[in-house]
Amino acid sequence: MTQRRDRSTYAVAALVVVGTAVMATAAMTNGDTRPPDLLATFGLMLIPPLVGAVVALTFGRRLLRRMPRTAGADPTTRRRIVQALRDGSTDDPHLDALARKEARTRVSQRWLLLLFAVGLLTQVGPLVSPGRPFGRLLAALLILLWGGAAWWRWRGLREARRYLAGPPSQP
Repeated sequence: MTQRRDRSTYAVAALVVVGTAVMATAAMTNGDTRPPDLLATFGLMLIPPLVGAVVALTFGRRLLRRMPRTAGADPTTRRRIVQALRDGSTDDPHLDALARKEARTRVSQRWLLLLFAVGLLTQVGPLVSPGRPFGRLLAALLILLWGGAAWWRWRGLREARRYLAGPPSQP
């Protein structure tokens, strides 16, 4: 199971690297270059996402190994914590303690909403600019991604605050 998950992680990383390089090449060339220039541009545009993927995979795994798991070792407990946060309470004191810890973590990361809003606002200019249709398409896609991430974080923050406002579960 772990080996399959590792392969899928590397496959997704490779897809993201190549997809990012293709989009960057399309944005840079804007259809104005000849094929030899196109391949050189693609090669250059491949370097930054490749370096980013290697760094993310290397340091991400190290961080995950050092990070204490909030929800315990099994995925069932994690699902129960997420459900408790959605419901706003739980009767299990152990689950309540884990859910409160997760809720406090979500509340402490509320600054991410500001980051997502800034990311979204940076794409408004390219979206309304009259030239470069590919740039407008890319800006629209990024606005959707930033907006979706902000909505997801806002919903989690709302659940966490509601959970923390409720009384703790008694043993």
